[in-house]
Amino acid sequence: MKYNKIKKKFIYFFLKKKHKIINYSTIINNDNSKMLFINSGINKLKDYFLKNKKIKYTRIANAQKCIRINDIKSVGKDNFHHTFFEMLGNWSIGNYNMYKAIKYSWTLITKIFNISKDRIYVTIFKGNKEHKLKKDIKTYIYWKQFINKNKIFFKGFKDNFWKIDNFNLCGPCTEIYINITKNNNIKFKKNKNFIELWNIVNIKYIINKKKILLNNNFSSNNYIDTGMGLERLAMILQNKKSTYDIDIFNPIKKKIKKVLNIFSKHNKKYKILINIIIDHIRSICYIMNNNIYPDNKKYGYVLRKLIRRCLIYRYKIQDKKTPFLYKIINIAYKIVFNKEDNKKIDIIKTKLKDEENFYFLSIKKNIKLMLLYLKNNNIKILDKNKILYIYSTYGIYYFIVKRNINKKIKIIDFKDIKNNIEL
Repeated sequence: MKYNKIKKKFIYFFLKKKHKIINYSTIINNDNSKMLFINSGINKLKDYFLKNKKIKYTRIANAQKCIRINDIKSVGKDNFHHTFFEMLGNWSIGNYNMYKAIKYSWTLITKIFNISKDRIYVTIFKGNKEHKLKKDIKTYIYWKQFINKNKIFFKGFKDNFWKIDNFNLCGPCTEIYINITKNNNIKFKKNKNFIELWNIVNIKYIINKKKILLNNNFSSNNYIDTGMGLERLAMILQNKKSTYDIDIFNPIKKKIKKVLNIFSKHNKKYKILINIIIDHIRSICYIMNNNIYPDNKKYGYVLRKLIRRCLIYRYKIQDKKTPFLYKIINIAYKIVFNKEDNKKIDIIKTKLKDEENFYFLSIKKNIKLMLLYLKNNNIKILDKNKILYIYSTYGIYYFIVKRNINKKIKIIDFKDIKNNIEL
């Protein structure tokens, strides 16, 4: 099933269940919080849950475009993390409880999308003594009506108590996992064999200075926030082992390979490079389409970070210091926005190419400054502290240091240094 058809089926399902389908909001977060980008569906609805605003509809669903960069070091390196993704969600604002939310999810997954029941596992909140929170027995009873109790697992505060970013909304959650192997007898464990698909949160509390307080707004249990990654769902329904292999990414992947002259079978490093570009180019498109350009502050800083991660990883793998992202923008823009806007694309391409050239000039300049520093200080050995100093002062990555210093200089190789300052 194609990516866009999956999204339509989700929306149609909740439309039939009498949910108001709302449009996705802009990815730029303007609510004066520390969060720069919309990173979940509830971002737009938090004031209604907190009763700061009145809402006409109490049953809502949508597909929200999100940007989340807290996992950026994993993006491209594993099979499912992304900086840009679409979050499918449904919400009850005082309308229905966890049982109905679970029933909706089960019906959609097993009846509409035909995912085998044998592949489904769920986790539930086991309680927390420190915060005086009880084991979520009700949710356990609900799930037993749909799934064998041997496939229900109780997890702790870290895994199954959800805090909604900076908004203080929180509550116990149940998470739905799918076995993506062909072995239905494999034991459940949170690893690459099981992918988290859907998170259903029963919003009951606000959290303040690490203390959980009962909020009068949530005197009933009918406040529900759910989220399911569309890319992950497409991966499962298309029988892929990675979200980067789903249909929507194929044209971008093909263009990347052409631009970077990758025609033969590529190893793991090339796969990571392609995946990083596939993901980051979507985020770059969305951010720049909002008239935000590379800068050292806020949104522009994040954009610059995304651009440079693509450039530096390509430099590391192919040893090339030439602009290339601007050549991929056309196809990426068309896929991301499902349209062409030549005037907008031309602006983005020009700004993007300028930033790429600027960064490579900066690298060239900083390599010279680094070499001058080494020469002037007669440095013969690069230890942990000196490598960190070079990175913090000149922005030179570990692999660039190794490629450009005099062979007579000895490097004491520290793995923890590489983990801290590599991509």
